[in-house]
Amino acid sequence: MKQRDALPIFSFKNYYGAQSTTVLLNAADSVKYAVKTDALIQQHKRIETLLERESINDLAAAVGRLIHLRDSEVVLFKVSRSNYWQARFRIYTGKWIRFSTKRRNIDDAKQIACDRYDEARYRERLGFTALVKRFDEMAKCCIAEMRRDIAAGTGKKIYTAYIAVIETYLIPFFGQMYLTSITSKHIAEFEVWRNSQLKRKPKVSTLLTFATAFTRITQTAVAQGWISDKVPVPKLSVRGEKGQARPAFTNDEVAKIQQHLQTWYVGVDGYTGEMRLMLRDLVDILMLTGMRQGTESMNLEWKHIEWYVEKDVRYLRIWVSGKTGARWLIAKHECVEVLRRLQATHDDTAHLELDDLLALRMPVKLFRFKDGRKPFEMNKVFRRLLEDLDLVKGQAGTDRTLYSLRHTYATQELLAGRDIHTLARQMGTSVVMLERHYSKLTATMAAEQLA
Repeated sequence: MKQRDALPIFSFKNYYGAQSTTVLLNAADSVKYAVKTDALIQQHKRIETLLERESINDLAAAVGRLIHLRDSEVVLFKVSRSNYWQARFRIYTGKWIRFSTKRRNIDDAKQIACDRYDEARYRERLGFTALVKRFDEMAKCCIAEMRRDIAAGTGKKIYTAYIAVIETYLIPFFGQMYLTSITSKHIAEFEVWRNSQLKRKPKVSTLLTFATAFTRITQTAVAQGWISDKVPVPKLSVRGEKGQARPAFTNDEVAKIQQHLQTWYVGVDGYTGEMRLMLRDLVDILMLTGMRQGTESMNLEWKHIEWYVEKDVRYLRIWVSGKTGARWLIAKHECVEVLRRLQATHDDTAHLELDDLLALRMPVKLFRFKDGRKPFEMNKVFRRLLEDLDLVKGQAGTDRTLYSLRHTYATQELLAGRDIHTLARQMGTSVVMLERHYSKLTATMAAEQLA
């Protein structure tokens, strides 16, 4: 035996201390006599090389870098670029899970690594993903899904509001939590914090946006298998100050708007001129159908419009899809002239008769720029129009928007004696909602019977 192989044990004790001696000897034994994997074989060869060189410092570093737990199922190690202990373990599928314990203390790191391992095994048995995602990770995945839908043209305009709520409020508050650990107490604390950030007590419509954004994150988590749909998750409150309904326009105001739009685009070049021209036709479509501005109107294509014949009378029937799902609605007869104006705006439809165009069922949007792009926002140009006409504010002092045209349509139809059940189907809403928002018209509608 060579002299360097006969180093007495006490020299290790004197150099490293008694505690280090035990670690070195145990690690050396495990490497020397229990080599089971290629990784351990390579480590064994390195240790032998270090022994030949009598490099005790390097040996200690090499042996102490890996710590095996749970019959070597869990491994702790360090990397040069971090002071934290890293961990890895293999799940049933054979995939390695690696993560930082975020701990410098070895005992804390062991506890965290073993807890994560146990949880991963349990989740696998239930059919879920091995590791739980933090709230911010789930939220970012949810945002990515909505942005993909927006880019594909299938997303709703409200998605931009959900994304803003998630990024500005939900992630900053709940980000480092786990969805399943959020309690009613956390929700209450969040609502106090949110209101302080808003600097006002939010209205019901605002609270619905917050609540829906939070629910979408939960739905994403369930769809990805990160949580079970059986796990109860608290919901945000939707109790707030009742918002005022958007005011409708009077008949005289509608006529004033339509007259101004006939010439508002003349002499204006570029996208601004095209937007004003589109607005002329959009206002008429909304007033003649009662459809929702946004997802329903701006995604309208020629293939969604057809003739419907009943008792030898032709009606324009339009297929829309929006907030409450898809439905057919019937446009007023005056809508035919609006469609002819729209088709004359673009070269790919101008040469066709309207009947031929509808028969072709072209998957081409009605509201688009000449280069084919769909305008994403029409409310700003409509507000500019209302400012020019001094019609921004309604009688109650609230701002009017394009959505006010839908309220105008409902008001006119109800005052004309339209059956409320028929109107609810036409507008894609419920009788309860119509009664709630237009109950003030009840006496007026029944004036003939009451007088």
